[in-house]
Amino acid sequence: MRIIAYILIAIGILSLAGTGFDEIRGRTRSPSSRYTGYSSHTITRQADPDQFRNAMNYHWFFAGMLTIAGVIALAIDRGEDKCDPMSEDSDKNIDEELRQDEVDVKNKVKRDEPHES
Repeated sequence: MRIIAYILIAIGILSLAGTGFDEIRGRTRSPSSRYTGYSSHTITRQADPDQFRNAMNYHWFFAGMLTIAGVIALAIDRGEDKCDPMSEDSDKNIDEELRQDEVDVKNKVKRDEPHES
């Protein structure tokens, strides 16, 4: 899950950079919808300021949501690692008794297995 989070964050940051570039340049592509399909056309700030602003709002929102989704996924993944007592990334304050209980259960399973002679 950590890889997916990093991919979402990277795509989100690249989208934010592209959206910022379009904002400065004053030209962007119209977002596709179910009515327009995949045919998008170029919108300029001078030709149609309202449509340009709407398209830029969509691009900013989409890029921001991708980045936020990646950050949330990364936070969830890191939180799970801290709570897992057997993880290498676990919190150092985890009770050693929990860790010992896990080891005891594994050793008991190994002792209970029949040995071939």
